Amino acid sequence: YEIDANQELIGLGIANMVGSLFQSYPITGSFSRSAVNNDTGAKTGAAAMVTATTVSITLLCLTSLLYYLPNNALAAIVLSAVSGLFDYQELKFVWHVSKKDCLLWVVSCLGTMFLGIELGIAIAV
Repeated sequence: YEIDANQELIGLGIANMVGSLFQSYPITGSFSRSAVNNDTGAKTGAAAMVTATTVSITLLCLTSLLYYLPNNALAAIVLSAVSGLFDYQELKFVWHVSKKDCLLWVVSCLGTMFLGIELGIAIAV
């Protein structure tokens, strides 16, 4: 099955609007987690429980070992995890559909990576 990010955003928006009527906490989602769950074939919410358990055990048992890991090794782990989330085919598709939108997308992405989230969003808007 395919995950439709628009449907996820609509769901989060509706949940926040309804929750605001009852003074609830804002509801957020993790698109990277959704992408990882999709790539690994997760079908139910049990994947979130498995992930939470794995992260908790890792933090409790392996933090002392990871403390001495060099920063460049940690960066390599993060980059290898994030590289699978970037969709090169979509970039080529957007380039063919609208070069102006593609340029905005690339500038926003680079702005977020090198200047921070706030400035990256400001550039995108």
